[in-house]
Amino acid sequence: MGKKKINIPHVYVIVICLILLSAILTYVVPAGTYSFVLDEASGRQVVDPNSFTFLEENNPTSFVDLITSIPAGCALAVDTMMMVLLIYASVQVVTDTGALNAGIFAFLRIMKGQKHLIIVILTILFGIIGAVLGWAEGMLIFVPIIVAMTLAMGYDNVLGFMIIAVGGSIGFSTGPMNIYTTGICQGIVGLPLYSGMAFRWILFGIFMVVGIMFVLSYARKLDKDIKNSVIYGVEGIGESNSDEVVEFTVRRKIVFFVFLIGVILSAIGCAKWGWGLRHLSGFFMLVSILCGIIYGMKGSEMSASFANGLKTIIPSVIIVGMARAILIIMESGVILHTLIYWLAGALGGLPSVASAIGINLLTTGLNFFFASATTKASILMPILAPLGDILGINPQVIVVAFQLGDGFTNYFWPTSALVLAGLAIAGNIPWEKWAKATLKFFIVMTVMSMAAVAVAQIIGLS
Repeated sequence: MGKKKINIPHVYVIVICLILLSAILTYVVPAGTYSFVLDEASGRQVVDPNSFTFLEENNPTSFVDLITSIPAGCALAVDTMMMVLLIYASVQVVTDTGALNAGIFAFLRIMKGQKHLIIVILTILFGIIGAVLGWAEGMLIFVPIIVAMTLAMGYDNVLGFMIIAVGGSIGFSTGPMNIYTTGICQGIVGLPLYSGMAFRWILFGIFMVVGIMFVLSYARKLDKDIKNSVIYGVEGIGESNSDEVVEFTVRRKIVFFVFLIGVILSAIGCAKWGWGLRHLSGFFMLVSILCGIIYGMKGSEMSASFANGLKTIIPSVIIVGMARAILIIMESGVILHTLIYWLAGALGGLPSVASAIGINLLTTGLNFFFASATTKASILMPILAPLGDILGINPQVIVVAFQLGDGFTNYFWPTSALVLAGLAIAGNIPWEKWAKATLKFFIVMTVMSMAAVAVAQIIGLS
């Protein structure tokens, strides 16, 4: 009573405003660039921290560049966009056989209604996957089946993606054995691979306890009343079908296990066989066709299911390309390195603990513009390592500050292809609804990250 309702703009509006802001900055921020050199230890092209130079002339975004930035962003993000389109539509074919719902109901009967235990186990599982394998986009292959499971338990689509996002972000960010953050950063700054692992596993445990409490808190709200769902009443998003028991026939059992084997093989393909987004897209199309044939679907029926999946997911997929336009504008305007140079330089006048926290927040902020951990590591770590020597911050603390800043907001910022793709696959969940459900969690994770970095600096983590 008496409180004003805050309406978060549609994600299209948010991204377009960010594109316009990026274009304006190319007129205000002087163009500048770093030189890249080959790092012998890691074998990667990294920034020479002493090479920054301002360019004589700016390269501001023209009107033509502005209006073509979104199509250009879509072109650059085409593999991600097509993966989301094709996997979602392929899973729609499998879903229409009824095998997923029937198999999930059978599993829930075996668990005898231990819904909260299932949630805890799955959250920890995805946390371990993130911590050990360093998966981010790879988590997306699990979204359809986990969302189907939460719907079958009487919950909503948001909880399904939340289980993966909370567990995955904690594992990826604390990164005890994450080659994409811990491994690459330690290689660049010359630390032994996975050194300081005990500290990271302790962080993993502490953050995971908080994450599980958050996920269970949302689940309990839905236990009380499904109307507490942030997507309750939103048109076009699947509702709970817990009262609709689908018979687990022989054909559906075969389809269910073929799909499950397909998910496992896709995970092995990414981890062992070097599969990329295109491999995943084609593989899931093959799995869906095989499942349709096993269930006895005709070609026209499979095609109709596939088309319905495409129709549902296209509005969300476009966001992935739109978000990519922000980075295109900043890179073409040659202002990205200038912003990094200014931000890194601003940390030089702070006490060591405050500077370490500043590195963490700097990474979190830059994550808004480009989420790639390897890209940020290649640019930032060669700059931050010598800066740390001057400020009395050892490389191990810098790595911790970087990885905690890099991982969490990959599952929150509206410019992240990972979160947009995940929300799309989870059932076309609007980003503003996701933000409403998880904002507190990501704020808590950010504060905890700052505290963890401060502790690492105080104890002299090495």
